[in-house]
Amino acid sequence: MCEIPFKGEIRRDYLTGSDVIFTLSRDTRPRDFRNDESLYGNKTDCQFEYGKESFNTTIKTVGKPWKLRLMYNKYPIVNSGVESFLENGFLKKYSNYGKSYVVVDTPNHSMKFHEIDNADLYEWFKLLIEGEKMMYEDKKIKHVYVFKNSGSISGGSIYHQHTQIIGLPFILPVIKQDLLIIKENHNKCIIEDAIKIDKERILIEDKYALAFSPFGSRFKGMSIITVKRHINHITKLNDAEILSIINMLKEILKRNEKIFGAHSYNIMFHEMKSSPELHLYLEITPRFSNIGSMELSGVFMNSLRPEVYVKKFRDAV
Repeated sequence: MCEIPFKGEIRRDYLTGSDVIFTLSRDTRPRDFRNDESLYGNKTDCQFEYGKESFNTTIKTVGKPWKLRLMYNKYPIVNSGVESFLENGFLKKYSNYGKSYVVVDTPNHSMKFHEIDNADLYEWFKLLIEGEKMMYEDKKIKHVYVFKNSGSISGGSIYHQHTQIIGLPFILPVIKQDLLIIKENHNKCIIEDAIKIDKERILIEDKYALAFSPFGSRFKGMSIITVKRHINHITKLNDAEILSIINMLKEILKRNEKIFGAHSYNIMFHEMKSSPELHLYLEITPRFSNIGSMELSGVFMNSLRPEVYVKKFRDAV
């Protein structure tokens, strides 16, 4: 029996409720623009180098000489100034109150994230936890968002590997959507259900955690890393779970580079300290193009079905 050629389909992303159009034609579009992800940026001007510590106020360093730096973001999107609020009918205005930290992941300017030693990445993860705990000491902070932008298309402006921690006085819409999906799932954990449904799309698994490519992946090569134990934020992780997450994160980034070549990516931590129903997970999204009008409308385009990506991933050992 001949297999019917794949011409495209629409899937619903159970994590967000978004519709995703899978179509192979996206990869054959002509392009006038080129992004060279192999460039290392200008090391001379990089403020994350040894000897440039005075450019940013350091909170904590790990190692002598330092291997990791936790510092205040010199260019924050939020600040810890005086709070203000104005409401006039449907017009609402708030002060941009909040806290913004940066973790410099490595002193080596040209080192890729997946090339960092596991021992150093363990300290990196512990530093993220410490930074998050510090932010939650401020009772006005309602949500702490940990994320990483790597590469020109990811939203990153500096090549040198770094991670951001932002404390906000409100809950991010993406987390509100996570909580809404749980409610629509009869208050059952959507991640635990997803693990059962997406068994054929599992990328890596061990005793404590697993990674999979979700059925309705909004981005080509998108993956999820989650721990098997139901916990809602990173401060509850034990050492074994942290090490599992690190191993899987490195493996995904390493194999993705084999599959796609040098590319931008985002890493986003989905967690919420005040919502025990939420199941902690990391979302890794390779980025190959900027967001277009269709994506801004809430409908995503993907040229690589997760089943095909999983096969490519398993072959890229």
